[in-house]
Amino acid sequence: MDGDQRQAIVDTIVRFGRALDERDWGALRQCLADELDTDYSSFRGTPPARLAADAFIDLRRVGLAGLVTQHVSAGHLVDIVGDTAVCRCDFVIRRWPADAADQRFFHSYGSYTYVLRGTPKGWRIAGVTQIVRRSEGDRSLHGALRRPAAL
Repeated sequence: MDGDQRQAIVDTIVRFGRALDERDWGALRQCLADELDTDYSSFRGTPPARLAADAFIDLRRVGLAGLVTQHVSAGHLVDIVGDTAVCRCDFVIRRWPADAADQRFFHSYGSYTYVLRGTPKGWRIAGVTQIVRRSEGDRSLHGALRRPAAL
């Protein structure tokens, strides 16, 4: 395997997490293919879905509103076949309210499997599957798990 390609794939995954933490939606878009297959069923209980990149970003924008986050990935195992790569890694996602006086938290631990496609502009994430092994804290902090406000 070409070490430069492997590093470029890992860099894409790291930039993806950093863009989420920094709420840099333009940088996040640069990590994504135009459409991606998503599977967050182990966390949210929702079925896998194919989403346009912009719809994926909109969901993250809403889900992360009001939070400070830290997405950490490690142990990246990369397989490349032609212009397709699969990267499996472990993750820790830490979440806190933006209000530092609020001491609640919600952290998750598990693994991701990313599918990436090689493009003339670099590797782009075309699929993401999240397997949550454990979460701790106040689940209501996560935007995808928040109850809608009463009208």
